[in-house]
Amino acid sequence: MIGLLLCAQLVGALPPDSAYTTPALQAMVAAAADSNRVPPAALRAYKAHVESEMSLLIRDTLGREHSAEIEQFATTASWQRTGRYELHVVGYRSQSVGVPYSTLTIIRAWTTPVLYGNRLTLGAYFARSRTGDTLIAVHPFAPDRDLYYRFSGGDTVTVLRIAGRLIHIARIRVQPRFRSRTKLGVFDGEIDIDAERGQIVRMRGQIVITRGISARRPPIARMPGVVAAAFIEFVNAEIGGKYWLPAFQRTEFQTSVGFLGQQRPAFRIVSRFSDVRVETSPDSAAVDSMPASRVIVSWSPTDSLNSFHSWANSLGVESAAVHSDDFQDLAPDAWRPTGSPRLDLFPVTVSQVLRFNRVEGLYTGLAPSMDFRSAAPGLSVGAYGGWAWTEQTVRGGAHVTYQHAPWTVSAIGERTLASTNDFVPTLGQDPGLNALVASIDDYDYVDRRTASLSLTRVFGALANGLATVQAGVGDDRPERKRLSRGLFLTGDGFRPNRGVEPGTYGHLVADLELHPNVSGDFVQPGFGARAHYELGAGDLDWQRIELNLAERRYWGPLSLAIHADGGVVVANHPPPQTLFELGGSGTLPGYDYKQFAGDRAALFRTFASYRFPVWKMPLRVWRYVLPGFSPGVAASMQGGWAELSSAAARAAVAELAVDPTGTPVSDATHGVRATFGAGLTFFSDVVHVGVARSLDRGAPWKFVVGFGTTF
Repeated sequence: MIGLLLCAQLVGALPPDSAYTTPALQAMVAAAADSNRVPPAALRAYKAHVESEMSLLIRDTLGREHSAEIEQFATTASWQRTGRYELHVVGYRSQSVGVPYSTLTIIRAWTTPVLYGNRLTLGAYFARSRTGDTLIAVHPFAPDRDLYYRFSGGDTVTVLRIAGRLIHIARIRVQPRFRSRTKLGVFDGEIDIDAERGQIVRMRGQIVITRGISARRPPIARMPGVVAAAFIEFVNAEIGGKYWLPAFQRTEFQTSVGFLGQQRPAFRIVSRFSDVRVETSPDSAAVDSMPASRVIVSWSPTDSLNSFHSWANSLGVESAAVHSDDFQDLAPDAWRPTGSPRLDLFPVTVSQVLRFNRVEGLYTGLAPSMDFRSAAPGLSVGAYGGWAWTEQTVRGGAHVTYQHAPWTVSAIGERTLASTNDFVPTLGQDPGLNALVASIDDYDYVDRRTASLSLTRVFGALANGLATVQAGVGDDRPERKRLSRGLFLTGDGFRPNRGVEPGTYGHLVADLELHPNVSGDFVQPGFGARAHYELGAGDLDWQRIELNLAERRYWGPLSLAIHADGGVVVANHPPPQTLFELGGSGTLPGYDYKQFAGDRAALFRTFASYRFPVWKMPLRVWRYVLPGFSPGVAASMQGGWAELSSAAARAAVAELAVDPTGTPVSDATHGVRATFGAGLTFFSDVVHVGVARSLDRGAPWKFVVGFGTTF
């Protein structure tokens, strides 16, 4: 560090358009560039054990993450000064809930061997590239850096003590400035360097594209509202007191499509290096630049790959340890909480602007919103509204929200076509594709008007938990079906919409969520819970309490998932729309749609699978890579119970729907109703084949084929 300061004193005043904010910073960057142009002369090669996780996930509108596929790779990494970099896969396993392809369809290799050199790889080598990374960034310490970057900062941010040496860590802020139209990416973020030796300790930021190739993006990338970002975080560790080599690497691709709402798909790669062993030689050639990396991926023999068990972490642990919001301060403008006020014409969910159902027919609308950002930090307003073409009705709403971490306050008024379904899966209801195409509309609806205030608090990080309290007034009105079918008729077409008791009421709602990222329906391991309470008073009076529990665990080749839901309605005359209804593909498959109902109910779903230690290696089929055939055995059980505890509850069931004889179409379960299935699974539980039967009525076994582990 003393040497850098001395150099700074020899630098004169900077020109007005300088890429550096101070002469001292210019000297620091120049020294760092000299130190990072090539590896230290004695460093010839290294080997390391690398454990990587690749996950496909969705960040929902609240920021919760739900992983649909996780693949774990154990590799031996071998790097040579000549540029050769080999990843030899010695262990592989995966878990998926319906994703029919491996992440190796997207990339062919992963991790960046070193941060030395004039160009920077992304840490993900795309599958269709045979020679290297399809996106190469200009290294911030390259000789031509002044054409692409502006530098600021340079202050010491921390001091480390390693093996008796005090290491001052200086942080440099790097921002792109586009003076070239070369087909290259650039880095936008921060770099921490060893201030004494000038070597890189950490890089964190995003890779952005220079204007020279922005016009050649694929057509979908040029659609309004499409935002994509590639983030990286590379952390080095000092090896042997001399060399800063990889310790942790994360590459993450995030995308949002405005028309499809604020859900954000992401592809995440997290890798940890351990047992790093360097090879040195006093005769290593000193060259002016680094050769391009030649990345090779090889696989151990099948029997060796199948028998690997030396995993450092359980499947899913590394992916869950980070969050998509970690890069919020470096994200594209559309995702940032700061900046000039932003008008957005895209919805929170696609159903706000486009949906189809048997009540409204086709609904189309608009959903403008304004985020005031730096002009009024935390404040946003928005509205949505549209026209139901068959119903000939306007629906919509508006909100004012103020957020100041960890609190969020909102005022909301809306008229919605609300679903009365119970125990809906995590990502909510279908906006109507099944109804439009196949004439399947497995929801019932109520015309609901509400005005309310809500208060939400996040406990530390969103992954830990959150609580919400909402109070206001509401008005429920019944609706009827206005269409008999969608584009194509399947079965008997649309069923009638179930009955609703009309009335106005004041309402109070409280929700408490623990580990909301864990739902049991997705592959992220852990335990999650949600408690829900609602109170209505007025023309309609009721109290409703729900508890939802989820657990997913992995023990080597054994997977276990449990999801349990329960609730009770307390009311002298319960409105029918507050009752619990069970039956159909979403709840209790094998029984008729909402065959059961009650003011007290419980639903449980559980499965266990064991994957045999054979045929784990992913399979290439044309341009796609499938997860390993990975056969296994699995068993699942689903059960439900619904009780009508009073004459008033039985009367409410009759208001839902009756058959031509006047008999309610729904009834209590009169005990527990359950379905059991077992058989074989393939492709890490993506598909199954086996047998299933109902346990409560002596039904015969049925042959079943399907996706997932639910028979």
